[in-house]
Amino acid sequence: MRHVFKATKIGWDEEQEGVWFDSDFYSKEEAEAEFKPYQGTTQRGYPYTGYEYDGEQYHDVTYMGEFDDDDLPQNDTEARQKRKR
Repeated sequence: MRHVFKATKIGWDEEQEGVWFDSDFYSKEEAEAEFKPYQGTTQRGYPYTGYEYDGEQYHDVTYMGEFDDDDLPQNDTEARQKRKR
């Protein structure tokens, strides 16, 4: 089982990626804590809070749920469908 997160990278492209943590080693709370908050400033001088994990910076991070290793969702729609089972 894996805890799966959807994370939006910093930047204008709003590129999203899935980040997962093995449930055998991380509780949901421990996995969430791996995303370290930091304070930044936009090019126009507005403050924001971002999140960093493994050298990548993210605008936001969303917990998608816990899924079997062989049944990980490939997108938001799949994640919603698989959570309802």
